[in-house]
Amino acid sequence: MIRNIFKKSNIGTIIFFLLNATIIIGLFALGGVSSLLIGAALYMLSILLAFSGFGDWVLCVMAGAKKMTRTDMKIRMRPLLEIVYKKAMKKTPGLSNQLRLKVIYTPEPNAYAIGRRTICVTEGLFELPDDVVQGVLAHEVVHLALKHTHIQLLIGGGNFIITIFILIMRLIYSFLGIVTVGSILRSGSQGCLSTLPSLFIAGIIWLWTKFCMLFLMWSSRKNEFDADTYAAELGYGYELAKALDAIGTSEPQESLFKALFSTHPNTHERIARLQNMGVQYYRY
Repeated sequence: MIRNIFKKSNIGTIIFFLLNATIIIGLFALGGVSSLLIGAALYMLSILLAFSGFGDWVLCVMAGAKKMTRTDMKIRMRPLLEIVYKKAMKKTPGLSNQLRLKVIYTPEPNAYAIGRRTICVTEGLFELPDDVVQGVLAHEVVHLALKHTHIQLLIGGGNFIITIFILIMRLIYSFLGIVTVGSILRSGSQGCLSTLPSLFIAGIIWLWTKFCMLFLMWSSRKNEFDADTYAAELGYGYELAKALDAIGTSEPQESLFKALFSTHPNTHERIARLQNMGVQYYRY
């Protein structure tokens, strides 16, 4: 796992993690040595919880993933996942031997790797041909094989405390906003000056969140390319390219700002990279 964390595509994630850790340490250090030790203990506890079964459960709940109970769904999807899984195991023996399959009841065809060993498929994915489904599953299984989702757990756990801090700051901002509305009504210009601390807090929170997310999203896009490459090496390059076209859209090129904060690279760029690897896929 350590080898998979400290690689080029995860530089942004590591920077994001270190920035959060620095802020958390700084916050608790203000209260002295005892406060710093308590903060460090809470930080480690949040990470341990994230890597436990509880962490997986929370992520599944947040994603709306449910236990797959329909027999016809199991008969259709489990054999396809098993075929992909066996190929991935040959290339990556360290892959978990207890993959779980869950379903998200949305009509859009897609799939997600969650936590340490969960693959979630949407109801819409069942409408696609078997080869396309296998291409999608291969990409998601690779995310688990390359420990991309483990890194998400690390960030989720490490970010738990800073998230609480930001929530508290937002609550303070909201409270100050309510108070200063009354102040403005009562004292005019003096009330306007009293709004400055709350506006400053809001601005800092917004800038901090956006700044950190730039690094995290950069790594996320790099990991998507890595997963595409690995899936092609497993023999699913054509199926994955076909799946990307089936799931992707024909929207115009994204703006730079939107692209910077996107978790996934442009679909056409992903397909082009697969074609440059030698994948014989042609739509047009």
